[in-house]
Amino acid sequence: AIPDRSSSLTASMVKAPAAKWAQRADKILLTIDVPDLDPAQTKVEIKEDSFSFTSGDFELKFEFFGQVDHEAAKWKVGARDVDFVIPRKEAGEYWDKLNKGTKLHTVKTDFNRWVDEDEAKEAAEIDMSGYGDGFNLGNHDGPDSDDDDDEDEIPALDA
Repeated sequence: AIPDRSSSLTASMVKAPAAKWAQRADKILLTIDVPDLDPAQTKVEIKEDSFSFTSGDFELKFEFFGQVDHEAAKWKVGARDVDFVIPRKEAGEYWDKLNKGTKLHTVKTDFNRWVDEDEAKEAAEIDMSGYGDGFNLGNHDGPDSDDDDDEDEIPALDA
């Protein structure tokens, strides 16, 4: 008889989160969609050539297409996502893709934040308010930690 391993497989299954990325000549913009993120169960590791994000059942790991300045990376935790701004080690031509190797099927191009290389000089700077200087996602006093309280109110429509 074949042993039943379905319960142990289900318990240890990891999901790749949906993510979006864009770039500038000097930085990578990455947004990972993780609803109800628990900072206590979240681990981020950015190295010069690799990225690793784990939160609950979600995991995203890859090698960058080029090198990044991992020590200058910034992050912001939102209600439904984590937004990263990761400086490239050297500014220059746009990367062909975010990662080395095969395509990451859950990572899409963020066309709302994408700026073509020839238009980059006219592009507005990225608003860095609310971004932190590290990856202590367990720090509840960090930037944007009370995200639900500072949501912009939607004005009522006049009848």
